[in-house]
Amino acid sequence: MNERVREGFVDAQPIPLADPAAPPAVENEPPKETWPVAVKLVHKPVRGPEGTDVWILNFRQPTGSDINRYGMPITITPDGLPQINERKMSMMMSALSGIHPPMLDRIDGRDWMAAAMRVQLFFIPDLEAAWSGMN
Repeated sequence: MNERVREGFVDAQPIPLADPAAPPAVENEPPKETWPVAVKLVHKPVRGPEGTDVWILNFRQPTGSDINRYGMPITITPDGLPQINERKMSMMMSALSGIHPPMLDRIDGRDWMAAAMRVQLFFIPDLEAAWSGMN
C-alpha cells in the first residue's frame, strides 16, 4: 500500500505519497517582474513634489543611465549576499520615484529599508543570463 494515514484530531484520511522515481516539479518560467513597483509606507508619509503626503512610492524600472548617474546601489559580498550602499540607494530611490532627495531623507528608517530591499532585487545579477553566452 502506497498511502499513509494521518494521526491526530481529524478523521483518518489517506495521504498519497509522491512517486520517488518522478522528477521534482520545477517552474520553467521565473516570476515576471512588473514595473512600476509600488512600496507602501507603513510608518509615516513623505512629502511629494506637489507638497502632498505620499503613502506609496512608485518606482520606475532602473536604466543603465541611472546606474551611470547614481552608481550601483548594491555590491555582492564574497559570500554571495547583496550589500546595500545607502547613499547610492537613496539617490537611486529618489530618481526612480521622483521624490526629491531632501524629502526622501525624511522617510522613516523602517520604510526606507523596506523600499530599498524591494528596489535591490533589480540589481542582483542573474548569473545564468550573465554566463549564457560563455562556452
